Amino acid sequence: MLAARYLGPNRLEPVDVAIGPIGEEEALIRIHACGFCGSDLGVVAGIHPRAKAPLTLGHEFSGTIEKIRTRTTNLKPGDLVTAYPLISCGHCYVCRTGDPHACRTLRLYGFDEDGAMAQYVRLPVSSLFRLPAGMSPLVGAVIEPLAVAVHGVSCAEIESEARVVAVIGAGPIGLLTALVARARGARRVVISDILPSRIQLAKQFGLEAVNAGAEIKDLVDSETSGDGADLVFECVGAPDSIREMTGLVRSRGKIVNLGVCKKPVKVDMQAVNFKEITVVGSRVYRRNDFEQAIELADSLGIRKIVTHTFPLTEVKAAFDRFQQGNEVCKVLILPNGIVE
Repeated sequence: MLAARYLGPNRLEPVDVAIGPIGEEEALIRIHACGFCGSDLGVVAGIHPRAKAPLTLGHEFSGTIEKIRTRTTNLKPGDLVTAYPLISCGHCYVCRTGDPHACRTLRLYGFDEDGAMAQYVRLPVSSLFRLPAGMSPLVGAVIEPLAVAVHGVSCAEIESEARVVAVIGAGPIGLLTALVARARGARRVVISDILPSRIQLAKQFGLEAVNAGAEIKDLVDSETSGDGADLVFECVGAPDSIREMTGLVRSRGKIVNLGVCKKPVKVDMQAVNFKEITVVGSRVYRRNDFEQAIELADSLGIRKIVTHTFPLTEVKAAFDRFQQGNEVCKVLILPNGIVE
């Protein structure tokens, strides 16, 4: 089978690899669609701290069970599934107390073990989630980033703070966060970006979308008499957006940081002190976030965030296109041909 293999810094190639037999409580999945994110770009660049070549990428996907050996679930061949890609140690403090997603030695398929950017993947049955009959495999491949958004919104307790919500960044995570926040009861959601194409895509979802920086600050201030947003979701992980977030939020408001900074950045701690801001980190997701993402997916219309698809043989071109930025949101690899 063909697999997208990281072979060393800036070397990503479709390579023929053996599938191998499945073991007990494993399944063989025929992959329909597999996405990638900024962390995958870090792998390919050779700067991810854990990923080692050779490695098959891919932690966000959908596929159909081809073979399965299990006595523990009612999953069966033909089921459309996705996978919870986290691998926790099971014995550190957070694992013992019910939060294995924050495991101090957290690992993931596609970073620490071979992932799903291939024609087939073998995975533990325990990692699989059945997707609803009739769900597009393209939507199924976006469940993982949607679960990131669901978890981030749950960290905000948005049901009790639903006046003005500001989302910094209209990439896949930012758009999905804004949609989940709206679905969870936020009365007004505004979202910003530096790319006109992403602002236009946000508007297609019926979101109030503006330019990052002064424009979103002026909008939030005008709508709150200068108080600021009740909630700010930072979904970029860049120095500019980190600087911006403390100025957007009101006194005694809350910031949820979903964007992963690649290195330490400066935070305006004076604003955190003087405004008594609560800053919360949000890391990946719990299993129940996956369940909620599956329930929400079709109602949110998230198919629209998939702007480009590529065959596995053109995986390098897909990554290059994503890095170009403009006119791109979510890019999916289709290892076994076109799907809808």
